[in-house]
Amino acid sequence: MSMLDQIPVISEAPRAGRETRRPAAGAQAAALPASAPGRRTFLRTVVVGGTALAMTSLGWITDRMAAYAVTRTTRHASHCMGVNVSGDTPCWGRTSISSTHCAGDHYHRTDSGSSGSSYWYDYNWVAACGGAAGWYWSSSAGKWNCWDGDFDQWVSGSSASGYTTICKYKYA
Repeated sequence: MSMLDQIPVISEAPRAGRETRRPAAGAQAAALPASAPGRRTFLRTVVVGGTALAMTSLGWITDRMAAYAVTRTTRHASHCMGVNVSGDTPCWGRTSISSTHCAGDHYHRTDSGSSGSSYWYDYNWVAACGGAAGWYWSSSAGKWNCWDGDFDQWVSGSSASGYTTICKYKYA
């Protein structure tokens, strides 16, 4: 007698459909693989992750935008908050005043960039003139627009410097 002769043969007539058994309470959780999250868990994760991403992006935007309805092209009607600095000093009150802080449209720069992998800079405008981003100045020497902003730079991930700026643009 061989080993194959010892295997019992079961013959049963085929049935329509499949018979399913319900697992006992508590057995269902054990039957699911640990790596497959349930539908609710997946949806909860997507909603929480999406909300966190939205809040992070809103935080990033609000750090760069004024809290009130002013654009970077909104300027004070005259000298900044009525202060008239004597002499020929059209733009004043910030750390660095130069036309290099101006964008191509003659308003304050709002660009970011890097040079290599360890240096990064960021220009932003600031509504520092009584709720306006800038002001204009006229004298016998000409007419200037002054636009407030900031400049920040990082080297190797650490803040290297940051200072207040003014885009000083003279009209011919």
